[in-house]
Amino acid sequence: MVRNVTKKKVIKKVKWKVLGKIGLSFFVIFSIFFYLFQLKVKHIVIKGNEFTSDNEIILLAGLKDYPYLFRESSSKMKNKLLENEAINSVKITKSLDGVITITIDESRPVLYNRNTNRLVLDNLKGIKSNQLTGVPILINYVPDSFYEKLVSELSKIDKNVLQLISEIEYSPWKSNDIIIDDTRFFLRMNDGNTVYVNLYHMDKLNNYIEIFASLEGKLGILYLDSSSDKISFSEYKKGD
Repeated sequence: MVRNVTKKKVIKKVKWKVLGKIGLSFFVIFSIFFYLFQLKVKHIVIKGNEFTSDNEIILLAGLKDYPYLFRESSSKMKNKLLENEAINSVKITKSLDGVITITIDESRPVLYNRNTNRLVLDNLKGIKSNQLTGVPILINYVPDSFYEKLVSELSKIDKNVLQLISEIEYSPWKSNDIIIDDTRFFLRMNDGNTVYVNLYHMDKLNNYIEIFASLEGKLGILYLDSSSDKISFSEYKKGD
């Protein structure tokens, strides 16, 4: 005997709550992306720059007209900024309130080379610049074997002391045409003193402000090219 088996149809109920949550999630995500896509730069924060102006950094990064924040590629901005030879590295961060922060690590100017008409940085690169304030002027030729060392040693000198140096002249110490010290330099200071120093004792310049105070207003020649801890000073004679 064959029985008729009636199949029951299973009607799946639509889970409106689940669909609602999914829809709401998509809406929130879309809203966030739309907000970010339409968000313009509202404020630019620049950190770490001392020699490169804020305006120059803004122009190089392409932020002059405060563009859409997240449409601008951070890597492209970074590469544009690194075209400036004074800038070593760049870090860029963006925030949801429209603030972009650019942190700069830059090279330090240490002298102006009159022979090449370039402002020389501590990374040995020379750039065209009219901003000579705060760095000494190298007035003559220095052999390549000593030039790199000179730049390296000057980069270790306190900024406040470096600003006191007006001119640097390569001046080997000779006696009867015999070179005794071919690493010696003659410095003209803004305060009227002159200084002899060599590449091996350039760090003594970091004590210049204290040395100057101990001179009690006297002007003359300081000899910092000796390995002795004693400071040798020769006061100018009248008429010098």
